[in-house]
Amino acid sequence: MADRELEDCFLLRGLNDAEVEKLLSIAKERTYSKGDVLVKQGEAASQLFVILQGMVSVKTKYGDKVLDIVELGPGQLVGEMALVENGVHSATVEVVETPTKALVFDVDKFLALCEAEPRMGYWLMRNIASDIAFKIYHNNLKMLL
Repeated sequence: MADRELEDCFLLRGLNDAEVEKLLSIAKERTYSKGDVLVKQGEAASQLFVILQGMVSVKTKYGDKVLDIVELGPGQLVGEMALVENGVHSATVEVVETPTKALVFDVDKFLALCEAEPRMGYWLMRNIASDIAFKIYHNNLKMLL
């Protein structure tokens, strides 16, 4: 994986080189095509994704309505809310650009690493919280406009 693909990776902020290497050692890099679904609304969370290249669309279904929430690109996270809530995905995330590359983390391994490495776990969870706050802020703006 090219270092430039990690330059804008929100998740890595505050981590030193050794911690980044440790984190990457539990990740798998995968490539997706337009139409592939990364997560489905209502399914149990088992993976966290960091988009490296390409674009995904986040949609949620409420009753018979499907709402377009946001499009996410390089450096952004998918599956972070379900990871924090230890639950199910609140939205469906579909790939809208080919190719889309992502780092994929098994949730159990990710959480075990956070617990085993407290400094690293602090930064990872802080970065996830910041990512969620960023998305909430922009969603609030979208609702106002």
